[in-house]
Amino acid sequence: MGGGDLLSILIQTIKSKMTGLVTKFKLYTNWNFVKNKIIVKLRDFFANLLGVKPRDKYDYFTVGRWMFSKRLLYALVIIVGVVSIWYISTETSLFKRFSEEGVPTYKYNSFRLRTAKGHVKITGKGGYLAYDGAVENGYVQGIGTLYNREGNIVYIGNFDQNKYEGTGTYNYDSGNIKYYGNFHENLYDGDGTLYREDGTRVYTGGFARGLKNGSGVLFDTGENEIFRGTFANDEIVYSELLGKSVSEINDCYKGHRDLYTTTTESVGVMNSIGALYHASLDEEALDDEEKVDAVYVLADKFSHSGSQVNTISSLTEIFGDPVYKGNSNVILPEAVAINLVNEKKSALHGSVNMDLDYSFSDVAEVKSYDRNYVVYITSFQRGDIIYSFVSGADDDIFSFYYIEGGEDDST
Repeated sequence: MGGGDLLSILIQTIKSKMTGLVTKFKLYTNWNFVKNKIIVKLRDFFANLLGVKPRDKYDYFTVGRWMFSKRLLYALVIIVGVVSIWYISTETSLFKRFSEEGVPTYKYNSFRLRTAKGHVKITGKGGYLAYDGAVENGYVQGIGTLYNREGNIVYIGNFDQNKYEGTGTYNYDSGNIKYYGNFHENLYDGDGTLYREDGTRVYTGGFARGLKNGSGVLFDTGENEIFRGTFANDEIVYSELLGKSVSEINDCYKGHRDLYTTTTESVGVMNSIGALYHASLDEEALDDEEKVDAVYVLADKFSHSGSQVNTISSLTEIFGDPVYKGNSNVILPEAVAINLVNEKKSALHGSVNMDLDYSFSDVAEVKSYDRNYVVYITSFQRGDIIYSFVSGADDDIFSFYYIEGGEDDST
């Protein structure tokens, strides 16, 4: 046997002896192992402390006629001590963390936060700064700033008992502004402005319960005004346009439009708001100007009380029995609406054939159109307004709807 073999045997023997020591070292330095050992020791200690019954009078403290178990009192002292140390380390000013400005900082579930008053900072789960502002009687109250985990501002403004209340700014997750204005119980309520994430305005005007409500203005992506009018439940009140002259419509709608004309009528497509109007001469009007007698909404959903429905059967539950339903030959505004809907998706019997003569790119004279094209109309009446929904004869789902009737002050 050579010297090399002897050396190899020696090394293998040493390694086999050291393996056990290394394994034990790793085990004893593992935090989970140490933690479990400590927990077991503490559990056994308290079990022994509380589980052994007093055997004679020397295991009691005597106070007058009363006798108290020494072990029980020792246990209570230890428990009180542990709780006190925890409380002091997390809640009292001795260990309380302060920001550079000297503002007290509390954890989101801190007991003492319930009694704090004035300017504080609150950390969320995970330790990030969640709130910087005023608190009172356990509530976020007054002016403050709310942050997300990424450090971006979620909301800055007035609070009332942990809710957005009064004037404030609400942001996208990125930190860019989404809304500035009035709040009530966390919802947009009152006057305010909605923004796109790139900072351009979408809408400015009235809100109620988080939805556009009242007078307001819509803007396109270039912040050009496209519509000024009345809103309800986040939707334009299209019936407000009924009875207006074309010039009055021009004052309301500033966006791009296409115009289809004949010798007796015109159809104006308000592309930016997904609607069109039909106007004809009012023989009784002194100004000899076309008046809007119908507004077509190019949507296959109808908004009602904050929700949307898309079937004739659902509309019957809302309006009651229809005042009319049946097939009808298409009329000019219906033909234009059908063709616009079919530009986005196949609907009804497809597009309506039309012979058009364009004098400008957005103005067409209608020479003729397929009047034999048949649609199925279901009409309901509410007050002075008639709502008509256009569908196929056997379809419960409608493709668009239009409204008729009413005067200048219709809503």
